[in-house]
Amino acid sequence: MSIRIQLDERLGVNSYFYARKTCFFTPEQFSTLSVFFEQLSLILTYAGIVQGIFVTLLLNSKSVRESRANLFLSILLLAMSFSVLHILYAGRIMMHFSIKAFRLGDPTFSLIAPLLWFYTQELTGQRAKQSIRLTVHFIPFLVLIFFSLILKKIPSDDPLIIHLNGHSHWLAILFWLFVVVQFSVYLFFINKRWLSYQRFIEQEVSNTENVSIAWVRFFMGIFLGITLFFLLVLINLIHHGNMAWINRTIAVIFSLSIFALGYKGILQKEVFQIDDVEIPANSASAETVIKKPDQRLIDRLRLFMEDEKPYLDPELTLSSLAKQLNLSRSVLSHLINEGVGDNFYDFVNKYRVEQVKEFMNDPKMKHFSLLGVALEAGFKSKSTFNLIFKRFTGLTPTEYMKTVSK
Repeated sequence: MSIRIQLDERLGVNSYFYARKTCFFTPEQFSTLSVFFEQLSLILTYAGIVQGIFVTLLLNSKSVRESRANLFLSILLLAMSFSVLHILYAGRIMMHFSIKAFRLGDPTFSLIAPLLWFYTQELTGQRAKQSIRLTVHFIPFLVLIFFSLILKKIPSDDPLIIHLNGHSHWLAILFWLFVVVQFSVYLFFINKRWLSYQRFIEQEVSNTENVSIAWVRFFMGIFLGITLFFLLVLINLIHHGNMAWINRTIAVIFSLSIFALGYKGILQKEVFQIDDVEIPANSASAETVIKKPDQRLIDRLRLFMEDEKPYLDPELTLSSLAKQLNLSRSVLSHLINEGVGDNFYDFVNKYRVEQVKEFMNDPKMKHFSLLGVALEAGFKSKSTFNLIFKRFTGLTPTEYMKTVSK
């Protein structure tokens, strides 16, 4: 009987009969497995909390602190750690949503999405400079804190508390609906910002090794997964499903996310600095509104690329090339996009690929390895070189080298 009660408490009212009918395990074995996985989830959860606090301190140490992006990441990890800690000790408030049990940890959920947005802005070089706009994002958190403090002071036998507890199921639905909508809205704008930044990078730099495009995609994927899980929680709650698994599952998911974000966040290189370069708006300036680029400027650009070989500089950017040509950045961008038909990234790397081909046929370069040849041509990494070379030639560098040797 005690085994059945344990199973009912952990897995839902009908779990005992479900286990008997659908599992190959005996009730005793099933109970042992249940306890094992519960202990494992506790270990992961506590490890996630410790990891979050440790990474927060590390990101704010003098040896690691490089930008405000690290500050927002550390606050984000701290908020997630606090949420996990709250879930462990606040009781099953996600199931019953007792008004008196609504504590300060619940509003912490409303901090996560805004902090993720601020981190994305900092990571992509767009600093939020107006404090008023920053405050707006924290209004839901402040409102929830206010109500939690007010409700805490009202006696449990007060008619208002009794009335609210009578509608606790709908209050829980409203809470999770708010969480899902908030996460979805912020992820939409984060994705929009990321796509804009990606387009900008392709127009500004010729090497993306130090640019945070892949990292933004990584943590967007994590929080998209969290949002979808929250949506499942909401749907399950609406249909009065078994909610006993929610707290521990959220704690484990947040803990694993803290591990991933903390590890990758520490290793993340400093973002490409674009403080002095504004991301172009949708409306073009009068300088760039040219129906047809001047062919003389296009010829001048091509001649400069062939004679001066600026692409050999791995740090070449649109702005630096524009200075060398004594053109404005917007005019050069228009020449490359409309006149040549490429973005800046592809435009420069096509020259690098051709330079690699030339090096491969040069007897003086025979003692160089493929990576050495790539570095001499302006590439910064073997992976990028291999990817770009195959994209423009249809062959890997090794395959192309074999055709040259014949």
